[in-house]
Amino acid sequence: MKQDVVLNSLKLAEELQNKVNSSISQKEKSFHEKMKKLLVNPKNKVMLIELLDRSFRSKDSSKCFDLIKKTFDKYGVADFFSPYEKFLLFAFLNFGKLVPSISVPFFIDHIRQDTKDMVLDANSSVLKPHIENRRRENITLNVNLIGEEVLGEGEAAFRIKKYEEAIKSDFISYISIKITTIFSQINIIDFDYSKKEIVKRLSHLYELAISEQKRQNMSKFINLDMEEYRDLELTSEAFKEAISKYPDYQAGIVLQAYIPDSFKYLQDLFEFSKQRVENGGKPIKIRFVKGANMEAEETVASQKGWALPTFDKKVDTDSNYKKMLYFILENERYKYINIGIASHNIFEIAHAYTLISQSNALDSFTFEMLEGMSLQTSFELSKLHELILYAPICDKEHFNNAIAYLVRRLDENTAKDNFMRYFFDLKVGDENWEIQKEIFLNSLKGIEALDNTPRRKQNRLEPVIKSEISKTDIFVNESDTDFVLQNNRKLANLIKEKYTNLDAVEISAMGNKALHSDEILEVRNKINDKLIAKIGLASKQGISEALDMAKNSKYSELSFEEIYQILSKAAEIFRAKRGELLGIAALEVGKTFGEIDPEISEAIDFIEFYPHSLRVLQKQNPKTKFKPKGISVTISPWNFPIGIPVGTIVGPLAAGNRVIFKPSSLSSVTGYEICKMFWEAGIPKDALIYLPTKGKMVSECLLKDDLVKFCVLTGGEDTAYNILKENPKIVLSAETGGKNATIVTKAADRDSAIKNIIHSAFSNSGQKCSATSFLILEDEVYDDENFKNTLVDAASSMATGDPFEFKNKIGTLADKPSDKVKKALSELKDYESWALKPEFINNNEFIMKPCIKYGTKKGDFTHMSELFTPVLTVMRANDLKDAIDIANSTGYGLTGALESLDEKEWEYYKENIEVGNIYINKPTTGAIVLRQPFGGVKKSAVGYGRKVGIYNYITQFLDISQDEVDVNLKENEFTTALASLNIDKDTLNAAKSYVYHYENEFSKEKEYISVRGEDNLFAYKKIKSLLYIVDEKDSLKDILLVLIAAKVSGVKTAISYKDENEDIKFIKQYKDIFGIEFVKEADFKDYERIRYHGDCNEIYKKASALAKIIIRNKPLLNGRFELLYYYNEKSTSVSFHRYGNLGARALDFK
Repeated sequence: MKQDVVLNSLKLAEELQNKVNSSISQKEKSFHEKMKKLLVNPKNKVMLIELLDRSFRSKDSSKCFDLIKKTFDKYGVADFFSPYEKFLLFAFLNFGKLVPSISVPFFIDHIRQDTKDMVLDANSSVLKPHIENRRRENITLNVNLIGEEVLGEGEAAFRIKKYEEAIKSDFISYISIKITTIFSQINIIDFDYSKKEIVKRLSHLYELAISEQKRQNMSKFINLDMEEYRDLELTSEAFKEAISKYPDYQAGIVLQAYIPDSFKYLQDLFEFSKQRVENGGKPIKIRFVKGANMEAEETVASQKGWALPTFDKKVDTDSNYKKMLYFILENERYKYINIGIASHNIFEIAHAYTLISQSNALDSFTFEMLEGMSLQTSFELSKLHELILYAPICDKEHFNNAIAYLVRRLDENTAKDNFMRYFFDLKVGDENWEIQKEIFLNSLKGIEALDNTPRRKQNRLEPVIKSEISKTDIFVNESDTDFVLQNNRKLANLIKEKYTNLDAVEISAMGNKALHSDEILEVRNKINDKLIAKIGLASKQGISEALDMAKNSKYSELSFEEIYQILSKAAEIFRAKRGELLGIAALEVGKTFGEIDPEISEAIDFIEFYPHSLRVLQKQNPKTKFKPKGISVTISPWNFPIGIPVGTIVGPLAAGNRVIFKPSSLSSVTGYEICKMFWEAGIPKDALIYLPTKGKMVSECLLKDDLVKFCVLTGGEDTAYNILKENPKIVLSAETGGKNATIVTKAADRDSAIKNIIHSAFSNSGQKCSATSFLILEDEVYDDENFKNTLVDAASSMATGDPFEFKNKIGTLADKPSDKVKKALSELKDYESWALKPEFINNNEFIMKPCIKYGTKKGDFTHMSELFTPVLTVMRANDLKDAIDIANSTGYGLTGALESLDEKEWEYYKENIEVGNIYINKPTTGAIVLRQPFGGVKKSAVGYGRKVGIYNYITQFLDISQDEVDVNLKENEFTTALASLNIDKDTLNAAKSYVYHYENEFSKEKEYISVRGEDNLFAYKKIKSLLYIVDEKDSLKDILLVLIAAKVSGVKTAISYKDENEDIKFIKQYKDIFGIEFVKEADFKDYERIRYHGDCNEIYKKASALAKIIIRNKPLLNGRFELLYYYNEKSTSVSFHRYGNLGARALDFK
């Protein structure tokens, strides 16, 4: 860079800043003073964002007052308010509660008034004179009809209509639009389809603009805004294809300098524009911006485990901004393209103006700023050159739409390194001026060495690099596939080509040899009925062969270290064969790639996490011994044909057990591919046996055998009951479905809620045990016709069908609708109605579109029944308490979600909802290993309450023992009282171990994996009650340890015994210390969990009839493992960011 250009740029910057400071209006001075105070205390911005975000959500003025008051109670009245505003706030907070119907609208109007310069009133009587006034000042307004991405095609049509009205108006000459506001069903895996739809809609608007230009004899410019990184390629390609049809019409697009890739896209767009001009057409225009979605990009990257797609240093963004400008000025490229220089940075403006003037290129450039920000600067600049102000507009009724824009503006302009943060008190030569000057100069120096290679480089086409050592020392979640990236979409298309033309295969039940089969299962394509596979189902003889095979396997003799190495290789194989798993699962089950891909990531997580978890437990508990139990049976479902089978196979395998794997008949081909991958990794075929067979055969012929030590089931509650009926003593760990509710209160962000509900209810055709199958709306929301219409629009817009048609967001059902589903679809109470009627595409019972039933009441069939189809039932509740009561009344307890911005409601919900996985402002589906360990309570689980994807899960597959006391001991008043009983030392030390682990493990809420914008908390919740049936062989030590563990855990405990021996007499003598009761005839259903160390079959039958798995192991000396029996596990996942902004958490976010 020539020194004279730099010096001239700095000189012009000083001139502009001095003019701004000398000419600034009193109104803008007041605004600057307010902004300075806003920036002094970080809490000020947080408070302002909360006020903006929460004041407008409800039509109930009392609720709004409550939310506003809570915000001021939390942060106080910020000092950026003027004395008059503080007086108004004092009056509002002290007297407004008496008449909220008057005070709240007044308060809200005042907020709108405060933001009117940044978000203009869309009313033409206000907007038209403002635009005309700006035009007289040599300023054009770029009108942005403010709004976030649309959820349905009806909403998209409405937005397009609004764009049409703007284009047809006689005073608007320049508008900005976004691809996500004109098409709701972008599915990036089907890039061509998404592009085609966007091009069609863009073309319509371009044609209208051309027509209106001729009719009105005035310019009608359409600018295509850029949003997140995910939209970059699609926006650019759609723009080029659409505008190519209209060589004589000029339109524009935006590039964001904080994305390194933008330079490549600039080069491409320039070549496109140059060819267009050389062919006689008009140049395109590109608006250069720095980028305003950094917080959202950081949040997505953190939550997805993807690389941040932007520069991580602000100075690099500044360098790229200049690099993009230099490229256009070099070799007179500006003759073939128009550029908008969008910036509020005085140094950037002066530098660009200096360079452009020197190149005699002013005719190819405009300068651009934001309406309402730095007005005097815009006036001074408009005297130098044509100026465009980006002007969001919004009517009073839709002011909610402005919140996201205002939050992003606040984030951008208050960021640590942003020029605007310092502008409001900037004077030439002062400290901040010199700092900004230095940043400018450093950005010039950084141009030459700037690295513009894309930061996000995931490429599923490349071979997986094998790790040389086991990765079990550190656990990191596997990232899903980013289909925004071209190479990953290429993989999807290669898989589509292979698996849509796949020849049928023949598969047999298999261990280290084929097992005897006596029946063939045909697997057929749900779309065209084409044969996929013939599977030999194992006979009784085959099951017997499998048992013998497992019995004689030497796998359990391997060391855990040897097993770790095998499973580490298995993880690499699953990574390498992600494509094959995508293809076979989509073909067999009808699930979309978007749904299958996270399953594969989860499967890899399971393979790496369970060995890791055991290693961690071994290191933390050096005096504890861990041994395999023996032979296990895993029975897996079809709805997660990869993730769940792998998890329930690898958990027992990691513990050294042999596994007989019974896949679902609806996903047996996928199950076979999974086994092949484990076998390839080195798991012996007699240690993992593939056993497709009839479900009844498993209960009757396999689970009755004493060789089988435990069973892992994911399936219906009926299956669990049948297993326990056949073998009451089987140790069963089962996840048995759910009937899950999302509750939406009047304090919710309703658009965000609908987005989450749509995903929760209809992804994978509702065939998830965690799916939202009924929606409970607080009265105000239930009566909100806009909410209902938006929900129906979003659901009805979802493309449904063949999973290999990538535009489809919903695939097929895995099986035809059951009688239960048919009843739900055919029966309608007098007070119920279909907001969206059931529909099967082409009369194919496997292709069911989403449907929504309104008006269901508590206790109705569709309220109480798990349907496993895309059927959403909508119910009314008086308030949150009533809604939780409705949700809890189904008897299930798997997942639940609350949509609300009121933290007080969060706390009430967390305390009272009876589910294993809680979600707040999130979908009810999509649990990630260790981030949100998964598993339910009540009818949703059978077993000891241990979730998948957490350190405790593997413990149920191990025989755990101690020959000596735990190393971690702690005394308290209770252990001191125990010492006075003269009990043996081991028992007393065990009590101290229980106390230690209670205080350090079981009483604490933990976050194992920290991601931006979310809390993911794991905690224990004590069981409600325990029945301990004392066996005649139980020693006093056994009895004491059970009672001590219950006491430490705070669990209400009853003791039942047959004969009163000396040990019982001793316990009775000190029953008050333990807080227990004695019962003779106990009703098992009155107790959440039962403990019994004996062999009486009748006791096991009685418990199994109620799906209760008896705790039969003698108590352990180590509280880390013994106390597990006295708790259920709870996961809570809270999304607290707003449009990427972290709110109060930003004040202490690590």
